[in-house]
Amino acid sequence: MRISATAVIYIVLLATIASCGGDSEPETVDSPSTEVTADTAITEEPVISEVSEQLEETVETIPVTADPEGLWDTTMGQLELIVDDSGNVAGEYPLGTIEGTLTGNILVFTYSEGSLLGEGTFTYEDDFNSFTGVQDISGTEFVWDGRRMQEQ
Repeated sequence: MRISATAVIYIVLLATIASCGGDSEPETVDSPSTEVTADTAITEEPVISEVSEQLEETVETIPVTADPEGLWDTTMGQLELIVDDSGNVAGEYPLGTIEGTLTGNILVFTYSEGSLLGEGTFTYEDDFNSFTGVQDISGTEFVWDGRRMQEQ
């Protein structure tokens, strides 16, 4: 008796369908928390906490500074700022000096550039790694932007 290849494929296909549940009663697997049948998709609980723990161990982060103290690369040249315990800020840049008060992430300051005196404000990003601001020079506002310089 010879069986053709098509017949063999057909028999294997029928056997596969029958073993996957087909028209037969679904098998059940008892579990303390869930009843699983042959027609039920099985999913695993996410492992987010394990991944988070691994990330904490392997990711290098740049510390967030809560104030603007340090060196800045700005549109007015390199600026060095010092912050005292009261939130008073003093700084030097190529054209002059600034003195001001930090409230939250906003620095309101006065500047001195030789005989030129005026006021300005910087608004720092939440991470205190950049700012945008203005400097009033005789009624004209000049944009003053800066980015924190990395310590070397």
